[in-house]
Amino acid sequence: MSEEIDFKRITIIGCGLIGGSIGLSLKKNNYSGQIFGIDKKEVIEKAIDCQAIDQGSETMELGIADTDLIILATPVKEIIKLIREIIPCLSRPCLITDTGSTKTDIIRQAEIVLSNKCDFIGGHPMAGSEKSGIEYADPDLFIGKPYIVVPGNRISPLANRKMSSIINLIGAVEVQMDAGSHDRVVGLVSHLPQLIAVVMTNMLGSLVEEQDKKQYFRISGNVYNEMTRVACSPFSIWRDIYQTNSKWTIAFIEELENLLENIKQKIAENPDELEVEFTKANYYKEQMTKWALKNHNKLPNIK
Repeated sequence: MSEEIDFKRITIIGCGLIGGSIGLSLKKNNYSGQIFGIDKKEVIEKAIDCQAIDQGSETMELGIADTDLIILATPVKEIIKLIREIIPCLSRPCLITDTGSTKTDIIRQAEIVLSNKCDFIGGHPMAGSEKSGIEYADPDLFIGKPYIVVPGNRISPLANRKMSSIINLIGAVEVQMDAGSHDRVVGLVSHLPQLIAVVMTNMLGSLVEEQDKKQYFRISGNVYNEMTRVACSPFSIWRDIYQTNSKWTIAFIEELENLLENIKQKIAENPDELEVEFTKANYYKEQMTKWALKNHNKLPNIK
């Protein structure tokens, strides 16, 4: 990072999988400042032991009084609450960002509470794991992954450059969009698939229990296993996501219901008609793959 956008101190509130991985990634890529963590005592101890943070505390006063960047890496509802709670603890303006999986409610709260006090830039790293907690933090978690950035109103060019410098340092690929667009597309590519994984896992589990055939667990193929990998994700994370993005989640569930009903009718009446769906899916998947390969060379340099 250039001297202009250097951070002498970064504070991460929430040292779980994402917050811990950010700390580890910064360290691995030669961030020279101090990383301070705020979380429960036992989490702070683990985060220090694995070197995701340098120091930590259970309270905010020590961690954010004289910091340059605050990263809110907690569940969405907690992020909304923290935006208001950190203001009295700040000794000077700083850049504030978050890692929440929905953005509309977070950005709205930031614009109301922070006003001209601090720059707030919404963030959402499209990276994670079905596991949670500092124990699973990974310094390479963000390499090559999209990092969605949602700037608020009246954000300075310097604040944008500071945010970009952090994203580049951890190896992610910055993608800017507004909060509404974020919640819509992420509702389709993340929030709906999570529900499908849960439903499909429960369907197999119910079949096993109904027929008392535990060997069915052994014959699930690669496709099924890949589609249901995230079924073990803790509900504590997803509760807030569905509460703050119910509009688009429900909309895509309804669209999926209609599409499945159409496919069911084709299977019942003339399965050959499914060829259109397969051909279209092949085309779109091919376009996705080409786009990913085309943009592969744009990945930031990782030390």
